[in-house]
This record gives sequence, C-alpha cells and structure tokens, in this order.
Amino acid sequence: MKTLEEIGLGIPGASSRGAPVTPVDFDFAVAGSGAAGAATAARLAAGGARTLLLEQGTTARPQADGRAALSLYYANSGLTAAFGNGLYPVAVGRTLGGTTTINSGTCLRTPREMLLRWRLRAPGFDPDAFQGRLEEAWTAVKAKPVPERLLGQSARLFFRGLGRLGLPPASALDRAEDRCRGDGRCCFVCPSDAKVTAKSAFLDPMARDARLTVWPGARLTRVTPGRPPSLEVSREGGRRLRLRARAVVLSCGALATPYFLRGLGLRAGRDLTIHPASKVFALFDEPVRGWQGVPQSAGWLDEREPRLRFEGAFVPPEVAPLTMPLEGRRLRWWLDRYDNVASFGFMARDLSRGRVGYPLGPSLPLLRYDLEPDDARLLARGMRRVASVYFAAGARRVLLPLNRPDNELESAGALEDFPWDSVRPWQIQLMGFHPLGTCGLGRALGADLKAADGLYVCDGSVIPESLGVNPQITIYAFALDLAARLLEGGRAR
Repeated sequence: MKTLEEIGLGIPGASSRGAPVTPVDFDFAVAGSGAAGAATAARLAAGGARTLLLEQGTTARPQADGRAALSLYYANSGLTAAFGNGLYPVAVGRTLGGTTTINSGTCLRTPREMLLRWRLRAPGFDPDAFQGRLEEAWTAVKAKPVPERLLGQSARLFFRGLGRLGLPPASALDRAEDRCRGDGRCCFVCPSDAKVTAKSAFLDPMARDARLTVWPGARLTRVTPGRPPSLEVSREGGRRLRLRARAVVLSCGALATPYFLRGLGLRAGRDLTIHPASKVFALFDEPVRGWQGVPQSAGWLDEREPRLRFEGAFVPPEVAPLTMPLEGRRLRWWLDRYDNVASFGFMARDLSRGRVGYPLGPSLPLLRYDLEPDDARLLARGMRRVASVYFAAGARRVLLPLNRPDNELESAGALEDFPWDSVRPWQIQLMGFHPLGTCGLGRALGADLKAADGLYVCDGSVIPESLGVNPQITIYAFALDLAARLLEGGRAR
C-alpha cells in the first residue's frame, strides 16, 4: 500500500495552486475510508486493480483524554448536529477508518425482513446473495460475543434488574474485536488497537501491496461522471489534483455523499435517519466504575417495543459532563459520585426523517431533523423501562435524559407518578449515531449502486430506511458486494 508521496504526487512541482493537473490514472478511485470505502478499496486492489483511496482525515492515535479524541477524530470536533424541534448531535468520525475508529464496535446483521423489502424497492437486489456478504463481513471483522469478564458492572446491574422483574434476560453483544482488554474507550480510539476497524480489517493487510494507494489529508472537491470519470482533489496546503479512473466510488458517508450527487441533478440528501439514542444514569450504593470493561457490552430487546433496541452505554469521567442534562451544583453532585453511577442506553428505529443541505459545502453539512411525536413517546417509554430495571437492581436515584428540572427520581414509585405524557421532543437529550438513507436504494440509486456513468455510491447513505440495528456490518456487506461486481463484469467501462 503506497501513499501518493511515494508515487511522486507529494514532491514539489507535482501539483500547484493553479489549474489542476492530471499526473496519474487509476483503475478505481474511492473517496472516504470508513466501513464502505476501506472495504471497497482493499477488495478492488486485492483483485488486481490499481486503486486510490482518499481520506479527509488522518490516522487516529489513542488519546489519554476522551475530550482530545472528540476534538481530533470526530467530524467538526464532535459538533456536527441536526437542528429542528431540538438539537441532536450526530457522531461521525473523520479518520483513516472513518466512524469505525470511534464507534462501539457492535456487530448486528441486517434484519431479514428488511432485505426482502429492499428487493421490492430496488429490482435486482438479491437478499440471499447479500446474506452471504453479511457473513463475509462478520468473518472479516472477527465479530464475537463480549466475554463475561469484560461485561462491566453497568451491564451486570441491568441483568440483575431484569431478573428481579421477571423479564427476558439480556445477552452479550457481538463486537468487532481481537484480544480486547476492556479499556472502556471504544468511542475515543481504542488504546490497545484491539477493536477491529475498517483500517485494521481491510487496509492494514494491504500495507505492502503497491496496487492500493492511500492518501490521507485529501478532500474530494468535485467528481465528473463519464467514460472515464474524473475527480478533483484538494490536499492540505491548497494543492489540487485532477485524477482519472475507470470508476469512482463515493463513500463519503450519509452526510457528505449527497452533496456530489445533487451537483449532478440527482435526488439526494433527503430521508435522513439517525437512530435517535439516549441513556439513563443510575446511582447505586455499591461501586460501579462503569468505564471499566466494554461500555456497549450487552443488548436487550423488549418484545412490547419492537422499534427500540437497548444497548449498554457509558462514557469516561472527563466526557460525562457533556452527556448529562445537568448544570451547576446538581452536575457537580453527580460527578462527585460517578464511581457509583451506572448507565444503559436505547435507540429507536426512527419514523422521523431529516434532510441535509450544503450552504458551506460537504464538510459542514446543515442537518434538519424534527423528532416526530411517535418517536418522542417511544423514547420516553425507553427511558422509563431502563429506569425501572435499574431501580429493581437496587438504584437509589436515576437521572432521566430530559432537559427539565424534574429529571431526577428517587424510587420506582416515582416512575408511576412522573408525567410521561408531558415529554416533548426538545426536552429529550439525544444523540444520533448512525446517519443513513440520504441516497437510498429505490430513490437515488438502483440495486447496482450506480449513480451515473462511471460513478457509484457505497456507504450508509444507500440504506433506504431506518435500520434499527448498528449498521457497520450492513455497510461492509454493501461494499464487499460492489467491489466484487466491479471486478467481475467491467461494469464501469
């Protein structure tokens, strides 16, 4: 695997601040190195194609402080957010490996009923073949259940509460990891490099392969379809390049990829889903130290709420103030007792839909998202469920994810008295972790993911509906399928 400097594009004179030049041609160019881009580029190169992979960010390095990781490796320093009837931060990574470097590593397969619906949306989509790609991705990222010793006390207390309420048990989640030691920093760059990311699963094995050229610190500014298509790239320092390839694959993510398709007059940027998610904090008399072990180690489904998925969630102490709906002395009170605080999260398969605009370009998208009343009520039921489980486990106080003064409760009985019907969307403290759908199958794209002559799309934007499960395995599967088809049939020619 080579950098552009190693093939002569980083030397003085190779490009300039003037008109773009065309120094090198490739078989394929892939923009974006997240789950889709890394897997697509690596498989194309392994298949014998000269492949260029562009990434706006750089390689993520572990940080001693989670706040530093937020600033360095989250898009816009973690300040990307959707605006509407609330403020909803959306977590997106900007590193080599994309969001896989700052996610929890959780692996879940695409629900089978969705694959069958996608066949109706996009004729030619093959659910059975895609199922095979899911299994291929599962193997590639070494997905396996969290071992019991790494579950963490937050999860154990949740298990205890479920048992005391007579509810079905939770289970360990499958994760992309190799020799995890439970550092509790999955979302802030794994300190031991044990989480299997798009980089470690697909790019690192190609490190010595000259057919794959990786260019970090590069920003795609324009793509022009054709036979062959061309792309313009800006690198740090203001230098520009114009490159050609047999085909270009846009893997810039659901928030940036639509920018390039809209420039071609295609319908993109609408139908955004974000899996609105939140968590409940609970204070116990016993030590919890929730930052020890795997934060998202356990999952649970409530058969009465099929659109909710409950998953473990915990953040290290230095990041906790950003995630608690508190301020002043009340915040200080909880932080002073953080050793004894547990938390558990939940996310919705949202009915709400948003859209993306670009008044400042693809790097600073403007997100509009209004949480629908049905989703707000669902999330309120989710927080009530987690609170009830933790009270059953022995919690003496819970903190609901609500920006209102009555968000602390001291007993299970208080849950019955709480005015749940009064919860409004703008009061719920949420984050969106999985932006999807903005170039969905059956709308902007067909089953072949082809947007125009020589131009393909492959990332979370192609998923045509709210997935309801953590999406990285689904995105990997789309990438593996596209790479195989591009290598097989010369469809980009």
